[in-house]
Amino acid sequence: MNIKELVERSQGERGYIYPDVFHSGCGLGIVIPKDKLHAIKSWGSIKSNPKRRATLQISTFRGTSSEAIHFYGEIEIQGVYMEYDNDKPGHGTLVDDPEFPLASYSYVLVLRRPITKQELSGNPERWGEYYEEGDLTNCFESIWDIMVLSKEIFENRFSGEWEFMIKSPFFSGDFTEKFNEMLGKR
Repeated sequence: MNIKELVERSQGERGYIYPDVFHSGCGLGIVIPKDKLHAIKSWGSIKSNPKRRATLQISTFRGTSSEAIHFYGEIEIQGVYMEYDNDKPGHGTLVDDPEFPLASYSYVLVLRRPITKQELSGNPERWGEYYEEGDLTNCFESIWDIMVLSKEIFENRFSGEWEFMIKSPFFSGDFTEKFNEMLGKR
């Protein structure tokens, strides 16, 4: 997939426009003079979070919704902390402003995939007349499909010093290491 397709398949929630590629320092240069704020790192101050983090979160409605056997994936990206421009370092606030989407404490990319012709014809009740072949949906048929797409997105939309983690109720312990071994570490 090219970068345009990867960006289309991993859009920001709330309609925020994010860069095609997230450098590990993205957002650090933000200054909001009207609010007297500047960006600082939200990672690196504790041993368990030395690098900026992108976390794949996998969920489902399976078992709670009739006939739901699909899965959802989101990549939560560690953002920046907005600190006040004053003599007291460490005093800041959270920013949620579409004008400054990278000034947020975290960013979320919702993963999507194209709907196939077989799905449309095989389950017209589910897809109705609203969808066409190739339309994007956030419903995945398997956890593996989410993981493969997330790895491709991470390899192509993230540059610099990042760590990639996976959070999911479907895996016990730290599955991230096993996942990286299965697909070949970055």
